[in-house]
Amino acid sequence: MQKYPITLLLSVIAIYHSTAQDQTVKEFQKVALKELKPLEQDGWHKSGTFIINVNQGALRNWAGGGEQNTLGFTTLLNYNVNHKKGRMTWNNYFDIALGFQNASSFGQFRKVDDRIDITSKYGYQFSKQWFTALLVNFNTQALAGYQYTDSINTKISNLLSPGKMLLSAGIDYRPDKSFTLFVSPVTTRFIVKNDNDFYTIDKFGVTANRKVNTELGAFATAKFTKKFSQWAYYTGRLDLFSNYERNPENVDLFVTNLLTMKFNKWLATNISVDMIYDDDIVKKTQLKEILGIGLTLKL
Repeated sequence: MQKYPITLLLSVIAIYHSTAQDQTVKEFQKVALKELKPLEQDGWHKSGTFIINVNQGALRNWAGGGEQNTLGFTTLLNYNVNHKKGRMTWNNYFDIALGFQNASSFGQFRKVDDRIDITSKYGYQFSKQWFTALLVNFNTQALAGYQYTDSINTKISNLLSPGKMLLSAGIDYRPDKSFTLFVSPVTTRFIVKNDNDFYTIDKFGVTANRKVNTELGAFATAKFTKKFSQWAYYTGRLDLFSNYERNPENVDLFVTNLLTMKFNKWLATNISVDMIYDDDIVKKTQLKEILGIGLTLKL
């Protein structure tokens, strides 16, 4: 009969010891989280998406007509490299795309997408959602572009033709991680026409017999990302530039949109829609849309 009180006493001691251990663990976790929190906010953060879309088609004795054989692919890289230390931030965005299409009627691969767009923004936080910032943007393409006709292919663009570099100082508004708005009343933009085939003509806003034109104006850019679910997310960007020295009412516009809807970890449908208005290049709105299904890697 004496063993029951002893057993009960040992059980009480064990429960108390276990509870004390739980409290110790909880206290340790609280301290650890406090120590880890600055590490989550400060330091380097990298993320992005790499996409490869492939399409292929073949026709034999098809009454409706069409290309007998088609083959195409597009690649797209969206990558962010960000750094934070105290009130200082450094955000870098890489948007790189390249795509080709081949069909039996023209017997060669033709470019359907080509973009190199890099933005670097250094900011200092002076309030909860507001930053002073210095922004640099570089935009061009990798390969020559052509205007295709039945008889002749005419080169209309190339690497650094045009090329654009923008230097801007302004205010950056960041209400949350999904949206940023940068506005600058003083921006310098350099337009480059490096290809010698275009040197003697007025093209891309650069006059004949010159390779670089300098513009002063106002600039604004907004970037928005939205994750609708684990399998669907959207990235969009809007750039506006007004040249103070020439037709400031003709605002240059650049819009890019990417919607990704994943089937599983690797495969997804990707819809890319870009829109450009720059009357120095084409006095009409330029529109490009690409829909594809392919490999999508979350980096």
